[in-house]
Amino acid sequence: MTVTGTQLDGETRRYHEEVYADIDADRGVAWLVMESDDDGVNSFTATSVDALTDAVTELRSEIDCLVLFGQGNFSVGADLTDVQDTPQELRPPKIDNTAAASNRFIQALRSLDAPVIAAVEGIAAGGGLGFALACDMVAMHDEARLDTAYARIGLTPDNATPFFLTRAVGPYQARDLLFDPRPISATEADSLGIADRVFDGSPAAFREEITELAGRLAAGPTDVYGKIKTLVDSAFHSQLDEHLELEREMIRAASESDTFDEGLNAFVEKRDPEWD
Repeated sequence: MTVTGTQLDGETRRYHEEVYADIDADRGVAWLVMESDDDGVNSFTATSVDALTDAVTELRSEIDCLVLFGQGNFSVGADLTDVQDTPQELRPPKIDNTAAASNRFIQALRSLDAPVIAAVEGIAAGGGLGFALACDMVAMHDEARLDTAYARIGLTPDNATPFFLTRAVGPYQARDLLFDPRPISATEADSLGIADRVFDGSPAAFREEITELAGRLAAGPTDVYGKIKTLVDSAFHSQLDEHLELEREMIRAASESDTFDEGLNAFVEKRDPEWD
């Protein structure tokens, strides 16, 4: 497969010159890969982000876990060279188009029942950080870095960066990181609650660890994962009584499923469940 250092058996689909997916249909895992520059800087445009959305839309019925990955760097955000080369009066609509495309991609990611893992190597900065935070899990190589970046170039943050960053670290720390952009190490990201897994070793070993993690998640109950996502998201905006009712609704629906029947039987029979 195309993602160096992974043991994937399947196909590669190209959605754009800067976007492709490595798909292991047997395990239900796909790596959605961003690659935009020969030097590995890895920025994006509205067109390449729309291709990411197209990929998620196509893959949603085929996969049980998605890994979002960037070759070289995870992503440094929007292509600012392209913006600078644009006449000044046309820059706002260009930036707006990219923001709209990014919003569509983030909404597509968040609508998946399948777990989504951000596998961060190199740098995730600006809008690229937003893409990572929009995933369900953020796994970092120990030499990777995060950076909010926006204030450094006189822009407000987009790509849901303040939304997810505030949920992860709280409003005071979020303002600190957004007011004063600086490289955030994987260790610091872990301690802040931004990254939930940090792996050392070579990049190839990191990708193998992510492939193994994705395989374990893909073998699990995807329909239950979707309900868990709904409950976790609800915890941030619901009152307790509303959340308790949602929990009751979700567990009632889950208890009526074949997934629960298999899980319960496996528990009683002291064996591993065999999920569909």
